[in-house]
Amino acid sequence: MRKTVIDQQKIETLLNQWTLLLNVGKTKAIAKAGRHAGGLMGRINRTTGNPLIFDFGTYDQQKRIQSALCIELPQLSDLINQKPDIMDGYRWKRQDYIDLYFNHFHNSIYRIKRWLESKGINI
Repeated sequence: MRKTVIDQQKIETLLNQWTLLLNVGKTKAIAKAGRHAGGLMGRINRTTGNPLIFDFGTYDQQKRIQSALCIELPQLSDLINQKPDIMDGYRWKRQDYIDLYFNHFHNSIYRIKRWLESKGINI
């Protein structure tokens, strides 16, 4: 069944939680990636398929928030669950990969907010 009424407060809370979680996740990912050989400037070996995750705690929480947003905004589920374009097989430096990964989701949040504004909902 498609949801017709948008719960503005719930969506705002979820988007704020997601933003905060992305900031925490990026900080944790940088700390953990820096412990690998070569540190943040070392290259990762695999970027195709599933994303390389440095902190599973924040990743699992992010997935829960994305699922809740998909329930509230089913028409945007493709945008909410979209994988970053960095899954192209290139051997990224860890710092670049982390920056691109988290910036992708910050951009998704920005696009969701712009869509909501176009519908007259200011968050």
